[in-house]
Amino acid sequence: MTTSIARRYKTNDKGTFGEYTASTRWPIIIQNSIDDITAELAKNSSQGDYKKQGEIIKQELIKYRQELLDHIPLRKFTQEECKIANVPLSFNEYLDSHKGVTWNNVEWLFSEIYLYRRINVMFQLQPLWKHFDIFNSLKQSTFKASLYGVIELALRYQSLITKFDSIANDNDKEILEILFKEFVEISLWGNATDLSLLTNATLDDIKSIQGAKAREESESKILINDTKKAWDTLIKLQGSNSRVDFILDNSGFELYADLMLASFLLHTKLANKIIFHAKDTPYMVSDVMLKDFDILLEDLKDRSFFNIDPNSNDSRALDLFADNIKKFNVEGAIEVRTDSFWTNNLDYWNLDPSETKYHGAELHKDLLNSNLVIFKGDLNYRKLTGDRKWAHTTSWDDAIGPLSSNGITLLSLRTIKADVLVGLPEGLNEELSELWEKDHPGHGSWWRSSGKWAVICYASS
Repeated sequence: MTTSIARRYKTNDKGTFGEYTASTRWPIIIQNSIDDITAELAKNSSQGDYKKQGEIIKQELIKYRQELLDHIPLRKFTQEECKIANVPLSFNEYLDSHKGVTWNNVEWLFSEIYLYRRINVMFQLQPLWKHFDIFNSLKQSTFKASLYGVIELALRYQSLITKFDSIANDNDKEILEILFKEFVEISLWGNATDLSLLTNATLDDIKSIQGAKAREESESKILINDTKKAWDTLIKLQGSNSRVDFILDNSGFELYADLMLASFLLHTKLANKIIFHAKDTPYMVSDVMLKDFDILLEDLKDRSFFNIDPNSNDSRALDLFADNIKKFNVEGAIEVRTDSFWTNNLDYWNLDPSETKYHGAELHKDLLNSNLVIFKGDLNYRKLTGDRKWAHTTSWDDAIGPLSSNGITLLSLRTIKADVLVGLPEGLNEELSELWEKDHPGHGSWWRSSGKWAVICYASS
């Protein structure tokens, strides 16, 4: 490290998105959970144990929301909670070393992860609710509302898939690289993507001047773009025994877009093994759990979920993609795993041989077998950089600490939605803050939490 280690963002850092999240967004998230469990209980009119246990959870959530509003000190998990709900002891170790921290004066990264762990414990303590995902209803409704984008992308895929093999076999690296960049961008932006990237999906259009202009426009909001470095890594391995891992972020459309990228990599032999790493508990509202992979494939095949004509080309396009992914999964080319490390409070500097208590060393050893590890989304970026108050011109290698030199080849695809951001040229943060301030007086720095800009950051040792 050539830079002193900055402290982490806290929930009382004035004017930050973290402060706003803790004071405003978290109580709303818990209230939404209260509303959702109320709706679930209303579906079950019986007075059996399921309803009784659900009422206990509801009352716990109500008390929990008040705890946040009253800025109560964060409490340790009890021995019973740790045992029944499999709570990693790292949470209590943190609280032992940060005694007396309150909701409005605590490191943002820790407290946000702790928030969701506490919610999960409430469900784990009630046997009939252990497998209930309090966020599932929102995940499903959000994906359902993405119908237009889902179909549009499926149609693009349908028209391209017959060309994947010929592109790979003809060794047309120009087309292959363009498509790689575009599928990476679709995965980057999720349901905010510009689907015109794959306009008409003809190879001539992709190579055209108009196609180049469309790509240039789409890339204008990507402040750091290391896609070429990832491409150079994978093209060298094309046709060999190569593996790509995804540390997943959101379910629904974003997972759908990630699967699009994965399918492209497999069809074009840029990878022959894809491993998706999902969460083991309901987490950050929309994060992918193991079950969400199967649910998404079921949704794509269910004409009552996406209300379209089962005899239409739209329907055939959805079926084609879902069947492709299912086949890859059955054959072992796509695998979905989970590990408790992804939902504990440790940042990713702990993906290192030195972390021997909470699977950091085990995961590090496994990820060394991957040719490219793609970290999706904002939270994963925060964990990569430690969610620290780095100067925005701090180098990416400095900000990710051991990960710049411990052997993992990684690519962070991040739509910027939080305060931490590194690797910018001198003056760019100030320029964009001034621009954002014009329409958002008093919140110029919030351009970094608007989701309007993105970064694609690569590291390899």
